[in-house]
Amino acid sequence: MRKKILFIRENLPGGTDNYCKSLYRLLSDDAELMPLPVTDIPDHRLRLFHYYYESRPLEEAIREADIVHINGYTAWGSIQALRIAHRLGRKVVYTAHWHPFRCLRRPLLGRLFFRLLFQPLVKRYADVVTAINHEDYAFFSAFHKNVIRIPHWFQPLQIGAVEKKPDMILFVGRTDDPVKGMEHLYHLPRGEYDIHCAGKGTVLRDDFHRHIGLAPEELARLYAEASLVVVPSKYEAFSYVALEAMSYGTPVLMSENVRIADYLDGIQGWNLFHYGDYDDFLQKVRETIGAPVDTAKTIATFDPGKIRDTYHSVYLD
Repeated sequence: MRKKILFIRENLPGGTDNYCKSLYRLLSDDAELMPLPVTDIPDHRLRLFHYYYESRPLEEAIREADIVHINGYTAWGSIQALRIAHRLGRKVVYTAHWHPFRCLRRPLLGRLFFRLLFQPLVKRYADVVTAINHEDYAFFSAFHKNVIRIPHWFQPLQIGAVEKKPDMILFVGRTDDPVKGMEHLYHLPRGEYDIHCAGKGTVLRDDFHRHIGLAPEELARLYAEASLVVVPSKYEAFSYVALEAMSYGTPVLMSENVRIADYLDGIQGWNLFHYGDYDDFLQKVRETIGAPVDTAKTIATFDPGKIRDTYHSVYLD
């Protein structure tokens, strides 16, 4: 009989939601595992600690599963899920999608919440912790005995031949999210580059090309057309954008705080700049735009089949 997996995460679109839905698709044809569709458990927003779930629907959802995969960090809802899953005797897999405390909006409060309330529960109740990068692997390994590092994955769409645009720079993400570092692009000289932004939010320059509500194939073609994708984020635990760009043969420039770099040693097609240093950003744009990319090695490093086998072991061992 297939083991049922419940994914618990914040009821908002974003990286964690994409991760859970991608994992659902990755495991949907597994002979021994039955991932349950990723659905919203009724919740309520909090001014501090993000959100909490309605207890009865949360418990009912957990009762339906054999394995509970909890995703969340410095959130009261994750504490609820850990406690209920443990009380009901379910296997618990925990993924924090961790950001260093210094990168949180309230660093001291986040540290106190985690150290005093959350860390003891993760240590006692989580059967396994999955980490996305080297930094969070080291963090959780300091107090949990069973931590496994697993990257994200990506399978490029088949879009046919696409001609590169030599001066095209692409940014993908919410343009008004302060974490995404959009202000770096405003320092690019007018007229020197063909600058495109794919994502919602305001843009403060009239020479930027906007793309909103793209179909996956349209976004894939933008990735392939660009000569550079920039990920100037204050922090990214991984970066789907960087992975997607390199998988379509486009080099990436990202801040030193974008942790997909942990997996890119020996792979051509990426460069780093110092977050907030606009001169360094401009210099690295000039160095990186149009650089060759080792697409085959990128795709092999983040191979979905290999990663699916790892998750299979995490859930069943």
